[in-house]
Amino acid sequence: MTRLNKDQLKQTLLRSLDEEIEAAISAATQAQQTAAHEDNKPENQYDTLSLEAAYLAHGQSERILELQQQRIRLAKWDVPAFDDDDEIACGALIQLCHPQQGERWLWLTLLAGGRRLLWQGNAVTVVSSDAPLAQLVLHKGVGDDIRWQGMDGWEITQLQ
Repeated sequence: MTRLNKDQLKQTLLRSLDEEIEAAISAATQAQQTAAHEDNKPENQYDTLSLEAAYLAHGQSERILELQQQRIRLAKWDVPAFDDDDEIACGALIQLCHPQQGERWLWLTLLAGGRRLLWQGNAVTVVSSDAPLAQLVLHKGVGDDIRWQGMDGWEITQLQ
């Protein structure tokens, strides 16, 4: 049985968020510079490049704030441990197996879902606990089957 260290996995997730925050800061800076650049001052009422860049910069700033808040919450999160006889809840690291599709690792987290992390040679999909996929597995346990990706036969084979 493969055992993954969730504290180290959490650090990988935090680094992923840091990279996304840095990319968003860079995009916001570029949009702000475009909005304020002398060459982009409107020449008439229909020239909206500067205005569009300002809206983009504002949107990027909101995204940065959202990502920073997610990072703070995740950094403070004590990731719970699970055993194979527990019920799946937020914090669970789950292995799903399908006879034709192979195995998939899912990690149910508070937020920051939709990411794919590579950890100890395993691709781990981060799933927010309010996502539809999380709702499929919550309160289930090892040995239970779910219907996922339009296919029956996905078995929960590990819980950590």
